[in-house]
Amino acid sequence: MKIDRSNKLILLICWLWCSLSFAAPLKVAQDLWPPYVMNSALGSGIAHDLVIEGLISAGFEVDYSVKPWTRVLKETINGKNDVIIAIWKTEQRARDYIFTDLYMHNRMAVVSRQEANFEFSSLHSLAGIRVAMIDNYAYGAKLVDYQELIPVSSIHLPNSIRLILTDRADVLVTDEAVGRWTIKEMRVDASKLSFSSVYLDTTPLYAAVRKSHPQAQQIVAALNAYFKNHGEQKLEALKIKYGLSSQ
Repeated sequence: MKIDRSNKLILLICWLWCSLSFAAPLKVAQDLWPPYVMNSALGSGIAHDLVIEGLISAGFEVDYSVKPWTRVLKETINGKNDVIIAIWKTEQRARDYIFTDLYMHNRMAVVSRQEANFEFSSLHSLAGIRVAMIDNYAYGAKLVDYQELIPVSSIHLPNSIRLILTDRADVLVTDEAVGRWTIKEMRVDASKLSFSSVYLDTTPLYAAVRKSHPQAQQIVAALNAYFKNHGEQKLEALKIKYGLSSQ
């Protein structure tokens, strides 16, 4: 009886593995979002590397492509795409896709000149402070609606960084990983800038699978297992790989 049960278990595992191995490759898509998803000499980005490795380690074949964000969302709903690498969860999106567990956070940090010795502890720390703000950027409502700060117009993040370095603004607000990557790409001396240890806001980041995919639950379960067992260690290694570690 024990041998029979063991044989059944082995057959089940083999069947599951074969079902993954011979299934059509998963169509995975994402818009460029450095350093999470990008084309660089170092690689394709933190989120890309983590999610793709999770899929491949589970036995899935992957067909990856870069597309505009609105097209990624639409084609995943319509079945032309299977997996989204990095996405924020909303009620509407939860009706359209199956989400994995969160695998990292987008952390909005406040960046200032090191010599200014500015300490950010809460939104009220920005009262009377010149804040470089990118035109038409989707900042959180609590920052946009805060009337006590002094907004300084900026065309993009590199411009905001230059405003800080030339004392035309006191601080800027950016996703921490995006900020560190941009500073690195600009070849700015990182020691001249200080990232706040307290974040203005944090948003969980997920991968998502189209609900109509016949293996949707299996794909999500495989990614969740990978994130649980390897996610933290892998993320730290990727931060070092892309030169984004704060250590």
